[in-house]
Amino acid sequence: MMIKAGKLTVAFFVLMVAYAVGGPFNLDSDEFPIGMFSVDSEQAMKDVSKMGIKYIHSYRLGCSDAPKDMKRYREYLDNAQKYGLKVMYHLAGDKLTKQEDGIEKMVKIVNTFKSHPAFGCWYLYDEPEPEETLLPSYYQALKKIMPDSPVIVAQAWTAEWPHFVNSAMDLLMIDHYPVYDRNFPKSRLELMTIFTDKAIAEGKPVIPINQSFNWKILAGDKKVYRDRPTANFRYPNTQELRYWCYSGLTQGVRGMFWWSHTRSIQYDKNWMPAVFSGVMLEFRDFVDLVSPAHKPFMFERVADKSSLMAMWERPSGSWLVLVNKTPKVQKIARSTNGKIENKKLIPWGKTQKVNAEVVDGKILVKAKPWEVFIWEVKADDKGVN
Repeated sequence: MMIKAGKLTVAFFVLMVAYAVGGPFNLDSDEFPIGMFSVDSEQAMKDVSKMGIKYIHSYRLGCSDAPKDMKRYREYLDNAQKYGLKVMYHLAGDKLTKQEDGIEKMVKIVNTFKSHPAFGCWYLYDEPEPEETLLPSYYQALKKIMPDSPVIVAQAWTAEWPHFVNSAMDLLMIDHYPVYDRNFPKSRLELMTIFTDKAIAEGKPVIPINQSFNWKILAGDKKVYRDRPTANFRYPNTQELRYWCYSGLTQGVRGMFWWSHTRSIQYDKNWMPAVFSGVMLEFRDFVDLVSPAHKPFMFERVADKSSLMAMWERPSGSWLVLVNKTPKVQKIARSTNGKIENKKLIPWGKTQKVNAEVVDGKILVKAKPWEVFIWEVKADDKGVN
């Protein structure tokens, strides 16, 4: 049978998109999901697909099994597939658990969309409180249908945030958004790093949800919001975004998400393409370069709690990431465990060219506030440059 060139081109495009999307996320895979919350339209999908984002979410999906809504959900997944994206499907557990037939509705939705090429994983509940006693039964119902697909629940840093870690999730998302009005470098970026450490200690894979919005959009016309003056509220800058990306990598997180596309563009449509996109494209390149990105060698941290360091040794090469975990200029001295003696460090990505040396088994470097160093590690008989 003859196929016209136009049809062949279309067929090839569809095949390539399907390949790019791949199958559902599996915790045993090398995949490192980088995703964005509240990607609510086809145009938004098109925009984030150019920023290194591979996973998208929308609160507009959810728990209705009405035919018109199911049609809308399918259209969302179809559009995601068109742009090579995977969907972290929002099941709206907060609404499902309030309905007598909630589990039945959820099962219908899951069985309808579980085989869609753009399906990535299930997002069961957004910040549940401990009194949500039905949540474990919804989790069990999901696992019965798709035992290999991780069920995700997000938690804010509240007093009882670990409550459902062992009963209603396979993967824990955590969120904390510390950039308000303080000028750089005074925002408390390390709060997410601390939360990540605590979350990982609970024993489940962890994906941070970091800040990609300006609190002004939530403050509205208020002059004071969360006890802070709103006049100077701002977006995170490039240094802060890089800090969250690479500090998380050195901690061994399982992916990286951001909140949120809709909230970001409501205040300033230019921030994402002007600031956020460049950081994400660099981060996507690095994650792909060191795959599996969530399996680095993490250097011992007891001796130096003010920095983070990890190394990825792969057949294609080795890369070292060192992060200043403070808002201060400091001289960092970290033990290298013998891994970079007689090697040279080649700055990678947006890393500044600085003098770094190894003395008595330690790497020494002067770091700016929250600074991230990414180096390719190569053999050099003359030592480290």
